[in-house]
Amino acid sequence: MSVDDRLCEAFGETDHSWDEQVPDALAAVTARRRHESVVRRGAAAALVAAAAVATVAVTVSQRADDAPSPSDDPTSPATGLGGETNPLDGTWVSQPLTRADVRRAARLAGDASDAAAMLADLPATPFRVALYVSSDRSSMHAVFRVEGRTEENADEENVTVSGDRVVMQPMFADGENVHTYVLDDDTLRFAFVSTTEGESDGVPGEAWQRLVYDAAAFTPGT
Repeated sequence: MSVDDRLCEAFGETDHSWDEQVPDALAAVTARRRHESVVRRGAAAALVAAAAVATVAVTVSQRADDAPSPSDDPTSPATGLGGETNPLDGTWVSQPLTRADVRRAARLAGDASDAAAMLADLPATPFRVALYVSSDRSSMHAVFRVEGRTEENADEENVTVSGDRVVMQPMFADGENVHTYVLDDDTLRFAFVSTTEGESDGVPGEAWQRLVYDAAAFTPGT
């Protein structure tokens, strides 16, 4: 038998079942290809969306970081706890006070004999009164100053300034003290109006108010 005959014998019969499976196989391959394309497009779209979200987040973050804070914004008003700015804000130092000033304060308060008790509690004369006025906290701290010595506490008040009136409320006592004031250039003067504060060491609150705030003029200091 020749080679040709053998080949014809080997491939002479055809399996027609393959022909029947071709359409299904082609459909499966096409469907798989379509699915793979959809998956790739979906993944690409997801990456694009993620990148867009990241870009927006970075942009918003940068804008937030670059945005001025309320304190940096020139249009934001800077107000302290006390509301309007206190015109007395700062440090004020009186002219030297003498024994005569102490006696005068006691006399104006109604009893000149109170001067002895006052002098017993005061630093050696002459001394000055320094006022530390804070508009942010609406407070005023008064101290006695003597050259070469540590400051001594004199008074601590919550203050409200309205027009030419100063209303003082003691931080560690009951009552209310009222003074008027005049600020002429760099010279500050107080004038006693009234008090409901009681005695301290046997001395009426009025005598201490007249001495600490009214006895001498104040000028800006440190």
